[in-house]
Amino acid sequence: MNEQLKLLMDVQETDTYIMSIAEEIDLLPGKLLKACNSLKDYKTSLDEVKANYERSDKKKKLKEDELEEVQEKIKKFKAKSTEIKTNKEYEAHLKEIQTFEDNKYKIEEETISIMEALEILSKDLKKDEMRFKEAEENFKQEERALEKKKNELYSRMEVYKIKRKEIVGKIDEKIYESYMNIIKSAGGVAVVQTNNEVCMGCYTNIPPQLYNDIKSTDKIFTCYNCNRYLYYLPQNEPARNGKDN
Repeated sequence: MNEQLKLLMDVQETDTYIMSIAEEIDLLPGKLLKACNSLKDYKTSLDEVKANYERSDKKKKLKEDELEEVQEKIKKFKAKSTEIKTNKEYEAHLKEIQTFEDNKYKIEEETISIMEALEILSKDLKKDEMRFKEAEENFKQEERALEKKKNELYSRMEVYKIKRKEIVGKIDEKIYESYMNIIKSAGGVAVVQTNNEVCMGCYTNIPPQLYNDIKSTDKIFTCYNCNRYLYYLPQNEPARNGKDN
């Protein structure tokens, strides 16, 4: 096999690894965003329960103030009972007191109902606070893990970049320029295997004579359809880890 073609295969394999690592790195912000959105969902749920609790607690305080006001009025009305002189006035006075007593009973019932709701909300609030705390810790762990993963990926990429630089230094300048042009126009894959008279890059049939020349001569050939560099491997040799598109 042509030495320059071997080098092109090596640089393609290295570029494939670099692109694969770059794709993994590109996915990391999405994973962090997913974890962040999950945390936001827990926070939203917690804020809603908090708001409901605060509204109910405010209602309870208003009812307690209202109840205190009514009790004070009842107390004053009862204190005036000794000042009433006629039965008619006394009956009217008792009706007024009963009205306040009825209102007091109603307020007490409403207060009890609000307190029961507050008890349920208090339990929900504790549960949501625990869930949010767990979600917050999970997010921090995920954030640390993704940061560690990112650093590892960049380290791996740097190793391949150094290897790539060494390979590129041995490739003919014009051939490398052609390789880079194909990389840009052919989806990141410029060197592909040919098998059974087919280009494994664009899956187009290539002429039988060209296929035979690729197998038998020490020259560099390209696909007439996609312009990718073509190589042939005997059946007992493994194919390169390129991304054939």
